[in-house]
Amino acid sequence: LAEMNGKSEKECEEIYYTALLHDVGKIGIPLTILDKPGKLTNEEYAIIKDHTTKGAQILSSIKECPYLSVGARSHHERYDGYGYPDHLKGEDIPESARIIAVADAYDAMTSRRSYRSALPQETVRSEIVRGRGLQFDPDFADIMLQMIDEDVNYTMRDDRLV
Repeated sequence: LAEMNGKSEKECEEIYYTALLHDVGKIGIPLTILDKPGKLTNEEYAIIKDHTTKGAQILSSIKECPYLSVGARSHHERYDGYGYPDHLKGEDIPESARIIAVADAYDAMTSRRSYRSALPQETVRSEIVRGRGLQFDPDFADIMLQMIDEDVNYTMRDDRLV
């Protein structure tokens, strides 16, 4: 996604490492919640949401790479402002987090979960379209849609997305 958006090799590398570590805050979430097969309660969902700030706190200690904590904190912000933890909107959301958000959603939908199988590619595409401009930055959603359309054999879910 970053490369197709014209990012430099260094920027792509930073976004790649940020994406690899964006969910590190889940280390502080009980497995009973992370692996729960059914719907989360409101209380459990509030605990899950804390992984963004926990991750940012953990990664902020890596002074040589300050960009790492940005992705952890902001990858659940929504383009329409209804995300968390800071309710950032549109271009106020750091660009790396906007890239990670669409890649992470793709990964989540194309991966088997404790409560469901991987979704069919046409369903994933429809969800990206539905979230364009709401959940996702429309520019990065468009790049993801292009990547999905070019992936006629549905192999991208195994490739590096960012």
